[in-house]
This record gives sequence, C-alpha cells and structure tokens, in this order.
Amino acid sequence: MNIYILLLSLGVLGAAVYSVVRGVDVRLVLFTAGLILASLVMKPLVIFDTFQRVMGDGKIIGPICSAMGYAFVLRATCCDREMVRLLMRPVQQIRWLLIPGGCFVGFFTNMAITSQTAAAAAVGPILVPILLAARIHPIIAGAVLILGCSGGGNLFNPGEPDIVAIQTATLAPLPSVLDAAFRPELIGFGVAVLVFTMMAFFMKPTAAVEEVELHDEQSSQKIQYYKAILPPLPVAVLLLCQPKFRLFPSLLGLYPDGLPVVHVMLFFTIIVLLLNYKDITSLTKTFFEGLGYAYIHVISLIIAASCLIAGMEAVGLVQIVVTMVSNFDFTAKAISGSMTWLLAVLSGSGTAPSVSFSKAVLPALAKINQQGAVDLGVIGAIGATFGRTMSPVAAIVIFTTTLVKTTPFELVKRTAPALLAGFIVLLIITAL
Repeated sequence: MNIYILLLSLGVLGAAVYSVVRGVDVRLVLFTAGLILASLVMKPLVIFDTFQRVMGDGKIIGPICSAMGYAFVLRATCCDREMVRLLMRPVQQIRWLLIPGGCFVGFFTNMAITSQTAAAAAVGPILVPILLAARIHPIIAGAVLILGCSGGGNLFNPGEPDIVAIQTATLAPLPSVLDAAFRPELIGFGVAVLVFTMMAFFMKPTAAVEEVELHDEQSSQKIQYYKAILPPLPVAVLLLCQPKFRLFPSLLGLYPDGLPVVHVMLFFTIIVLLLNYKDITSLTKTFFEGLGYAYIHVISLIIAASCLIAGMEAVGLVQIVVTMVSNFDFTAKAISGSMTWLLAVLSGSGTAPSVSFSKAVLPALAKINQQGAVDLGVIGAIGATFGRTMSPVAAIVIFTTTLVKTTPFELVKRTAPALLAGFIVLLIITAL
C-alpha cells in the first residue's frame, strides 16, 4: 500500500471516530468515510454497489427484522413484563440475591428482547422499585439494570445482528456460532456480575440523587404464566432443534441445517396473535412496525458499516487487519476484542463495530480456519457489547439516567470496572 494512501486513510478513520464522539449520526459517518476511502483509489462506485447489495440481503434482513417484529408484539401484549415478574419472584425473596439476580433477570430478558433499551424498558419498572424497596442505592439499582440488560444476553438470540453477521461472514452453521458464543459470554458476564456485586456491597455510592418513586402497577396482579413463557420460547426452540441434538427427526428432514430464524419467529408471532385475537389487527400492524424499526435502526447501521468496509477494502486496510489477526492466537483475540470494545465505548453502539469487524475480517479468515474465524467474531461481538455498556452515550445508559435520576458517569463508574474485569478474564481463559 502507498504510504500516502495509508496515512490519508488513517486520517479519514480518525476523523470518523471524532465525528461519532461529537454526536454526528453513526450511519452518516460510516457511509461518508467509506465513500471518501474508496474515492482515494478512484473506486467510489464500489460504495454504491455495496449499498444496493446489502440493503436487499435476505440472510441479514430476515432474521433481524422478524426477531424485532416478535419483540414488538411481546411488548404490546405485556408478555415481556410478565416474564420479568416471573423471573423476579424467587429473587426478591432473598435480599442478597437481588443484585446478581437482577442482573441475570435483565440478561435473560435481553435474550428475548434483543434491543438493550427495550429490554431495560421492560425490566426497569419492575426491578428498580424492588431494589429501592430493599434499600439499595438508586445508582446501584440503575447499574444493575444496565449491566443485566446490555451485558450480552442478546448474543444467545439467533436473530441478533452480531450473530447473524458472524454466521453470514464465515458461512458457518448458525448452531456452531451460538455454541461458540455460549461459554465465553457466560464467563465474561459471570465475572462481571461477581465483581459488580462485590463493589456494590463494599463500595457504597456517595453521589446524591433525586428521590426516585417508581411503582409497578401490575405487582399486585396474578402472573399470567402463558404470557411469561412466550418471550424465551423461540430462542429455546431454535437452540433445542439444532441438528447435533437430533431431538426432532421429522423437523431435521425438512430443515437439515436447523430451523430458519424467520420461520420460528413468524410461527410464535402467529401464536401470540391467536392468543390475543381481539387485538389481532392492531398487533399485526405492531409486528410490521417492529420490522420497520429494525430496518431503520439496525439494518441501516449494517448497510452503512458495509459501505465503510468496502472503502477499507478498496484502499487495502482490511488486508492489514486480516494479517494482524490471522494467527488466531491470544494476540489476535486481544486485538479483535480491543478494536470493537474501543469503538463501542466511543460511539455508544455495539452493533456497528461488531458487524463491521465481522464483515471486514472474517470472510478471509474463514477460508483459512472457519472455526477460528467464528471464535474471533464472537470475541469481537463480546468486546463491542461490553464496550457499549461502558459508554456514557449509549442509549440504555441515557434511558436509565432518566429512570433513577442520576448522571451517565455515575452509572458507568459502577459498571465499567466489572465489565473490564470480565473481559480480561475472558481473554485469559480463551488463551489458556
């Protein structure tokens, strides 16, 4: 690569990061940076071709949009709230379990509701009053909500953009991607929760907050169990119907590579619609609104990130990164995780850096070592997830500040050390 092109390219990327930190729309920044990079080598049309190709990519759009549509229907029918109430019932009986238990309730909710902010909106009105009633400081209560709902539960959902990006980039079976994510994510999150719980008990917040009054209007009502089990059912079905388990031979005959995410999400959406047949017209509209929301807020990020990657490929930056991580060792994993982590901290978005890394680096690596590429993609996704959770400009952090009436810095100050500890332990264990 020409040294002048390299320096100019790094300058463009630096300006892009600065723009995101200053609050410029991430999609605008990614697309513009990609266009400028491609123009440096006289290939601007590559960006337009990439935009056209990705905006109609069914392998990406279908799983993500259908999962978000189902999440919208769950929220409209209060199924997500019922699930949270059911999960909180055993936890709230023992005070010392409230902090770690609340984190894991948020984690499981995020498995079903892949949007972190939406998961927090479902969990917060129930979890926070319980924590406050147990005389837990509002800052700690808010940090529990953030850590739980954005600590990586979404990485266990087959419709999560990070997982879809890894699968499409490596061409690995979806079950193998989920398997690769399972242990490292649980290790990282488990360590983070342990460290956070210790900090909560031994390092009391000193910052003053406004009085917080939250009431769960449904707390005295009987739990509707059929609604409570609906949110996690699609994820459970997709995981249990993996070909390696061979639990349902008849389904394997129809779907030898496992159930398609879209089929499962549509099936359970129909179930919810039939259970709420009186509102079937409005709920159908809600489902398609969810599809639109996913395209506007998630798919658009993936399109813009793909344009940036196309620009980086045009100038040769992608090949440099591929060379840096092609040995698949500890250094490669540390680089992969650190890159996505830093970008997520700066931008407040976990999806953009994770998807960008997967689409840019993993296809070339998968030709060398498919499973190694999947593992690097998973580390990158976890790094982005943890980084976003540590960012004071993340949407879920901003949402929680309004809920517990504090500042983003006070919340991040509680979650960041725990998440950093979890990520470091994760890297060490994967290396060993």
